Amino acid sequence: MGFKKIVLIFSILLGGLSFLCAQPPNWKVNEAGYQHTMTFVAKLNMDGVMMSNQSDLVSAFVGNTCRGVSKLTYVASAKSYYAYLTVFSNAPGETITFYLYNSTLNKLVKVSKTINFVANQNIGNLFQSYSIAEPALNNKADILTFNFLNIKSITSSITPGSVIISLSESFPLNNLTPVFTLSKGANLLKNRIIQSAGSLASSFTTAVNYEVLSEDESTLSNYTVNVTHVQDPPLFYKKDAVCSTLGAIKVVSKREGAVVKLSLNGRLINSKSITNGETIFLSLVSGTYVANIGNDSKIIIINLKAN
Repeated sequence: MGFKKIVLIFSILLGGLSFLCAQPPNWKVNEAGYQHTMTFVAKLNMDGVMMSNQSDLVSAFVGNTCRGVSKLTYVASAKSYYAYLTVFSNAPGETITFYLYNSTLNKLVKVSKTINFVANQNIGNLFQSYSIAEPALNNKADILTFNFLNIKSITSSITPGSVIISLSESFPLNNLTPVFTLSKGANLLKNRIIQSAGSLASSFTTAVNYEVLSEDESTLSNYTVNVTHVQDPPLFYKKDAVCSTLGAIKVVSKREGAVVKLSLNGRLINSKSITNGETIFLSLVSGTYVANIGNDSKIIIINLKAN
């Protein structure tokens, strides 16, 4: 046999092999041969990409025997594609292995994660589907950071199920835009609606409840976010006395109505309330004063200056 003839035969064989590989798997199940079923509502993921072609397939095998096969179905209410997979068996505890076929890429992969057969068990739903993915998706559902857009938190504490934040009283709690980071691939939900970081303002005058759903949808964590105000410290200003012009002290605070007490040499000389965010003490001689508002106090020295 000549070299050219061998090359020709080899090329024909390769062409035939490519043709065979281009066909989707011919998976079939002998349903009549089994007594029990196990069902899955599943999402399919290959190489980190959610599968969304209605010609894509998932199969379930026990050993070399196909026990279940399903295409994808689009569910408009959930805006996602699901596989409604029924697996057949005669014995509990059999190890089920899954295979994925991507019709767009003409790619077949074996899924590393397996599951044992349990008769009459239903796994997954439209909110928390069963993940059939290769490689496996992340199962963590944690809030890693939580703050608010363009606001620096004074304190922030995140523990399992709880976020506690304190802000300056300068920022109203009824109009805050959350910014956050989560476990890889996870989603933050409020009233079962996915939230986007930095996009929607909400009121945090009372505790706000969130859910975190893991990338593979196997883990759902609940978090409560509590936000409180911390009083801003008062600001103190002074004007020194100059010759015959006496000095002055101004106290600025957001504590409307709070009483400011002014002492000179340990003796209370005046008290005034914060009005429209400030109060002013006039006609002050030189000396060492102490201004008190709540738990805040400030020593202020009024100097006598020459012209």
